[in-house]
Amino acid sequence: MYNLQQLAVAEHAVYVLFSPDGCNAEFLSLKPLASESDRRGLAARWAGRNLSGSGVAGLIHGIPTVMLKEEPSDFLLVVRLTAAYARYVEDITAAGSPEPQPQCDGDSVEWCERLYALPDTRLN
Repeated sequence: MYNLQQLAVAEHAVYVLFSPDGCNAEFLSLKPLASESDRRGLAARWAGRNLSGSGVAGLIHGIPTVMLKEEPSDFLLVVRLTAAYARYVEDITAAGSPEPQPQCDGDSVEWCERLYALPDTRLN
């Protein structure tokens, strides 16, 4: 199992801010460290969005991983955030820029089904 510090230095590491249902999230780059303008932009977008939770996300051996500061009351919250983070990574690697901010949509279940269909290579 990984801890928050290990995840914070993982590939595409981000600080995660999210709404209680996980359908509204913002990712602030930790690696490389977000610029001052990125942080100001986040502060401007934050108002009125009820972003109360926090955590860290990163790629561990190519697998999107999210760890939250507090234990979530709903497992689907972690699923939504992991799916949103996976889309975020796809967007920034395709565009070369951390600008796109993923939003929750209906493909979370499909994404999870594909994720759990992958072989677990940790045991090999």
